[in-house]
Amino acid sequence: MSALLAWINDDYGDGIISRKFFENKITDEQKKIAESLRKKINNEIGSFATIKDAMYDTSTIQNDDMLKARANNARTRALSLQWVEGDAAKAETSFFKINKQGTPLDKTEERLLRERAKPIAIAARSIMRAGTGHKYWSNFESEAVSRIEELSNDLNGQLFSPEIKYPVKTLNLPHGGRSSPISAYNLLMDLIAYIVVGTTSVDDKIYIYKVDDDGSSTIRTLEACIKTMKRLTGNEMASLGLHPAVFFYNSNGRHMDTIFLGMIKAVAKAVRDNDSVFFRNFTNRRVTIEKIFLENKSLLNQANSAIYSAKRVEKWAEFIAKTTDESQFGDDFTQEDILEALDLKGKIIASEVEEVGANFSDSTKSAIFLSESIKAAQKCPLCGGYIQVEKSVSYDHIDAKSNGGNGAVSNIQITHPYCNSLKGSD
Repeated sequence: MSALLAWINDDYGDGIISRKFFENKITDEQKKIAESLRKKINNEIGSFATIKDAMYDTSTIQNDDMLKARANNARTRALSLQWVEGDAAKAETSFFKINKQGTPLDKTEERLLRERAKPIAIAARSIMRAGTGHKYWSNFESEAVSRIEELSNDLNGQLFSPEIKYPVKTLNLPHGGRSSPISAYNLLMDLIAYIVVGTTSVDDKIYIYKVDDDGSSTIRTLEACIKTMKRLTGNEMASLGLHPAVFFYNSNGRHMDTIFLGMIKAVAKAVRDNDSVFFRNFTNRRVTIEKIFLENKSLLNQANSAIYSAKRVEKWAEFIAKTTDESQFGDDFTQEDILEALDLKGKIIASEVEEVGANFSDSTKSAIFLSESIKAAQKCPLCGGYIQVEKSVSYDHIDAKSNGGNGAVSNIQITHPYCNSLKGSD
């Protein structure tokens, strides 16, 4: 029914109804997908407006037998609907049973529907739309609604702003990658699970998997996400200010979802355990850690493909923890050390795939921009790591105020927020 309505209204995510639904906050990617689908449908099926006109006057399409047949079918055929006797639970069971036949539901869509009244899905939906669009949280009290929308808007900015475009022409990349609906929803639900529980295994004893009647559990979920994300990015003093171009994108500018979630899993565990040692060790080892990720992108990309898909996030979380240990990775680490840490020693050989077309592809353009731009990127004078100046900086007195240091330009340096906080605590 949704597909038919989209066709009838010529609205595939960018029309009048969609703009109203999303409060005019439609991403460029959504517009691009909508226009691509519109062209495909108009070319292969025909627009509803064309077929509607033909239903009344087939003389307008005398030379198109296929369109004439479709117009006749549209005029004479009815839709078959199934009526289910029983309560909502029975209707839901019937719905999922029907949609496992023929063309089944997308797994992410099914996951969203099954968990729709629970914080993991409500929070994912609200983050995805920055608190706009259909309000799955509208039955809560107004105070809870406002808080959910405030937190969601904040998280959306941390994860998906600015919107990524190809070829890549900026180092200010979003930590969470592209905000394409289906892939982003799955990433968000996984992110929530790793932050709150540490695993994506469903446990109905955990609050994110229980029906939320008043919004308090959804708020609790969003606050937990904020707490972890503020360790990755932002200007608060706990922020490591991780540069996404270093950690979360491959050499061609494509987001590495599983490595990003592996970092989330590792950082969230340290947050839940109140493990300050992890963050100190990470900062002390940051130059080496960034060297591992930045200089071995091809190897890491191939390693990701070689790891069994269900184990990838767990393996990357373990790998990140190992990089903070000098006994695992010294400054003179080798590619064999990386593979061994991922339990892949001897299974793959790093190599770059060269494109040989006459024209430069978006991937090639992105690759050269990233490789050249990162060389000139700002570094933290305290830890030596890269700074994403657009999202996460702290302004530090070179000579401390307590020692008479002033606020002159000559006495200021840009650092990671966490590094600055460590300097103040030493």
